[in-house]
Amino acid sequence: MTVDQLRALVEAAAADLVERTDRPHPVTVVLPLEGATKVISLDGFPDDDEARHDALSVLAAREMVPANASCFGFISEATGPGGEDLLVAVYGARQRGGHVTAALVDDDGLGDFLPAEPLEPTAMPFLRPLQHAADTATPPSEGGTGGLPITSG
Repeated sequence: MTVDQLRALVEAAAADLVERTDRPHPVTVVLPLEGATKVISLDGFPDDDEARHDALSVLAAREMVPANASCFGFISEATGPGGEDLLVAVYGARQRGGHVTAALVDDDGLGDFLPAEPLEPTAMPFLRPLQHAADTATPPSEGGTGGLPITSG
Protein backbone atom coordinates (compact mmCIF):
# COMPACT_ATOMS: atom_id res chain seq x y z
CA MET A 1 0.00 0.00 0.00
CA THR A 2 1.34 3.41 -0.90
CA VAL A 3 0.75 6.52 1.16
CA ASP A 4 -1.43 7.80 -1.71
CA GLN A 5 -3.51 4.62 -1.52
CA LEU A 6 -3.83 5.11 2.25
CA ARG A 7 -5.04 8.65 1.71
CA ALA A 8 -7.60 7.49 -0.88
CA LEU A 9 -8.82 4.76 1.49
CA VAL A 10 -9.25 7.19 4.39
CA GLU A 11 -11.03 9.74 2.18
CA ALA A 12 -13.36 7.00 0.89
CA ALA A 13 -14.09 5.95 4.48
CA ALA A 14 -14.88 9.59 5.30
CA ALA A 15 -17.30 9.83 2.36
CA ASP A 16 -18.95 6.58 3.45
CA LEU A 17 -19.21 7.88 7.02
CA VAL A 18 -21.00 11.02 5.82
CA GLU A 19 -23.42 8.93 3.75
CA ARG A 20 -24.18 6.44 6.55
CA THR A 21 -24.37 8.62 9.66
CA ASP A 22 -26.17 11.72 10.85
CA ARG A 23 -24.38 14.82 12.03
CA PRO A 24 -22.44 15.19 14.12
CA HIS A 25 -20.53 12.33 12.52
CA PRO A 26 -18.75 10.10 15.03
CA VAL A 27 -14.99 10.27 15.38
CA THR A 28 -13.73 7.27 13.44
CA VAL A 29 -10.47 5.34 13.20
CA VAL A 30 -9.65 3.43 9.99
CA LEU A 31 -7.21 0.51 10.22
CA PRO A 32 -6.13 -1.05 6.90
CA LEU A 33 -5.15 -4.58 7.89
CA GLU A 34 -3.84 -7.47 5.83
CA GLY A 35 -7.21 -9.25 5.51
CA ALA A 36 -9.63 -6.34 5.61
CA THR A 37 -10.01 -2.70 6.59
CA LYS A 38 -11.40 -2.19 10.09
CA VAL A 39 -13.47 0.95 10.71
CA ILE A 40 -14.07 1.84 14.36
CA SER A 41 -16.52 4.58 15.40
CA LEU A 42 -15.65 6.20 18.71
CA ASP A 43 -18.99 7.41 20.04
CA GLY A 44 -18.53 9.71 23.02
CA PHE A 45 -14.97 10.66 22.05
CA PRO A 46 -13.81 13.13 24.72
CA ASP A 47 -13.23 16.86 24.13
CA ASP A 48 -10.13 17.08 26.33
CA ASP A 49 -6.82 16.33 24.58
CA GLU A 50 -5.45 14.29 27.51
CA ALA A 51 -8.60 12.14 27.63
CA ARG A 52 -8.45 11.77 23.83
CA HIS A 53 -4.83 10.61 24.10
CA ASP A 54 -5.83 8.05 26.74
CA ALA A 55 -8.75 6.78 24.63
CA LEU A 56 -6.54 6.37 21.56
CA SER A 57 -3.82 4.69 23.64
CA VAL A 58 -6.35 2.05 24.65
CA LEU A 59 -7.56 1.66 21.06
CA ALA A 60 -3.99 1.30 19.79
CA ALA A 61 -3.19 -1.32 22.43
CA ARG A 62 -6.38 -3.30 21.78
CA GLU A 63 -6.67 -3.00 18.00
CA MET A 64 -3.42 -1.91 16.32
CA VAL A 65 -0.70 -3.71 18.27
CA PRO A 66 -2.27 -7.22 18.16
CA ALA A 67 -3.01 -6.81 14.43
CA ASN A 68 0.47 -5.39 13.72
CA ALA A 69 -1.24 -2.42 12.02
CA SER A 70 1.33 -0.34 10.17
CA CYS A 71 -0.98 2.50 9.15
CA PHE A 72 -4.13 4.29 10.28
CA GLY A 73 -6.67 6.94 9.47
CA PHE A 74 -8.51 9.28 11.83
CA ILE A 75 -11.69 11.15 10.85
CA SER A 76 -13.38 13.88 12.86
CA GLU A 77 -15.63 16.88 12.41
CA ALA A 78 -14.09 20.28 13.15
CA THR A 79 -14.81 23.96 12.79
CA GLY A 80 -12.68 25.84 10.28
CA PRO A 81 -11.08 29.24 10.91
CA GLY A 82 -14.03 30.99 9.25
CA GLY A 83 -16.61 28.98 11.20
CA GLU A 84 -17.21 26.51 8.37
CA ASP A 85 -17.96 22.87 9.18
CA LEU A 86 -15.17 20.52 8.14
CA LEU A 87 -14.48 16.83 8.11
CA VAL A 88 -10.80 16.39 8.94
CA ALA A 89 -8.91 13.28 7.90
CA VAL A 90 -5.48 12.39 9.26
CA TYR A 91 -3.57 9.40 7.99
CA GLY A 92 -0.23 8.01 9.04
CA ALA A 93 2.00 5.04 8.37
CA ARG A 94 4.99 3.29 9.85
CA GLN A 95 7.98 5.65 9.85
CA ARG A 96 6.16 8.13 7.56
CA GLY A 97 4.49 10.51 10.01
CA GLY A 98 1.00 11.88 9.67
CA HIS A 99 -0.68 13.97 6.99
CA VAL A 100 -3.86 16.00 7.33
CA THR A 101 -6.55 17.06 4.88
CA ALA A 102 -10.07 18.44 5.23
CA ALA A 103 -13.28 18.87 3.27
CA LEU A 104 -16.35 21.02 3.80
CA VAL A 105 -19.27 19.04 5.21
CA ASP A 106 -22.90 20.06 5.49
CA ASP A 107 -26.34 18.49 5.41
CA ASP A 108 -25.98 18.00 1.64
CA GLY A 109 -22.83 15.91 1.99
CA LEU A 110 -19.08 16.10 1.75
CA GLY A 111 -17.10 18.45 -0.47
CA ASP A 112 -13.73 17.76 -2.07
CA PHE A 113 -10.74 17.18 0.16
CA LEU A 114 -7.97 19.78 0.08
CA PRO A 115 -4.42 18.74 -0.79
CA ALA A 116 -2.87 16.99 2.19
CA GLU A 117 -0.15 18.58 4.27
CA PRO A 118 2.27 17.01 6.75
CA LEU A 119 0.82 17.01 10.25
CA GLU A 120 2.90 19.31 12.43
CA PRO A 121 4.43 17.50 15.41
CA THR A 122 2.59 19.79 17.86
CA ALA A 123 -0.79 19.51 16.09
CA MET A 124 -3.29 16.94 17.37
CA PRO A 125 -0.94 15.48 20.00
CA PHE A 126 -3.65 13.03 21.04
CA LEU A 127 -2.98 11.09 17.81
CA ARG A 128 0.53 10.08 18.95
CA PRO A 129 -0.57 6.65 20.23
CA LEU A 130 -1.82 5.72 16.75
CA GLN A 131 1.41 6.86 15.09
CA HIS A 132 3.51 5.12 17.75
CA ALA A 133 1.65 1.83 17.22
CA ALA A 134 2.14 2.14 13.45
CA ASP A 135 5.84 2.96 13.89
CA THR A 136 6.39 -0.14 16.02
CA ALA A 137 4.63 -2.54 13.63
CA THR A 138 6.92 -5.19 12.22
CA PRO A 139 7.23 -5.11 8.43
CA PRO A 140 6.04 -8.39 6.86
CA SER A 141 9.51 -9.00 5.39
CA GLU A 142 10.92 -9.06 8.92
CA GLY A 143 8.70 -11.91 10.05
CA GLY A 144 5.74 -9.88 11.26
CA THR A 145 2.19 -10.87 10.47
CA GLY A 146 -0.73 -8.66 9.60
CA GLY A 147 1.15 -5.48 8.71
CA LEU A 148 0.86 -4.04 5.24
CA PRO A 149 4.04 -2.99 3.49
CA ILE A 150 4.05 0.80 3.16
CA THR A 151 5.84 2.02 0.05
CA SER A 152 6.55 5.45 -1.36
CA GLY A 153 4.51 6.60 -4.26
